Amino acid sequence: MCYVIITGRSLAWLLISLAAFMLILTGVMTPKWLLGQPNIVNENNITSFYVPSVGIYNRCIRTEHDRNHCAPFSLYGLATDSYVYPTPWKAAMFFLSFCAAIQFSTVLAGVLACCVQSVFKKSVISLAGATQALGGLFGVLGILLYPWGWGAARVKRLCGEYSEPYIPGDCSIGWALYMTILGVGLVFLASALSKIADKAANSDKVQFKMDEGKQLICLA
Repeated sequence: MCYVIITGRSLAWLLISLAAFMLILTGVMTPKWLLGQPNIVNENNITSFYVPSVGIYNRCIRTEHDRNHCAPFSLYGLATDSYVYPTPWKAAMFFLSFCAAIQFSTVLAGVLACCVQSVFKKSVISLAGATQALGGLFGVLGILLYPWGWGAARVKRLCGEYSEPYIPGDCSIGWALYMTILGVGLVFLASALSKIADKAANSDKVQFKMDEGKQLICLA
């Protein structure tokens, strides 16, 4: 017999896991990891400020036609020349993408856990939580590798000659990096909460509802 079990703790774990995935994905895709110096632009007697930026695989610049242009610079993916796409950023992209993929799989597992509580006699939620901890470690590694590439020629063009690994020079750290860090932090939080969620899904209250013959079990 199939039981659908939803508890407040398991739902909180699932939502935090989803939020972590969305934050990491948004951070990786957004070219706001490093922000250059603001440029003053005069167009049709209107003065505006433009801030060039670079992400983990894309950038935003001002073109010769005074238009904002955001596009990837990793034209050939990880095979792109290291002068164009710094090697530390390639490694960071790999580990962060792996972290996001693991997190997405745990979200799917969390949805599955509402109906299938165990696989090979192992709790789906506890397995997902352990996998999240591993994914979080990959995320931390990716975040630590990104500043290692700040000494690359691409960064020096944006941040000045004083930019070095872990020293952004004239640039400032953008919100996308902070968002990614928050997402990785939520991965570890979700991993810790998985034990509580698993305990709630296998509590005596749930077993009592199952003994009553209920197939849809919702508990706070």
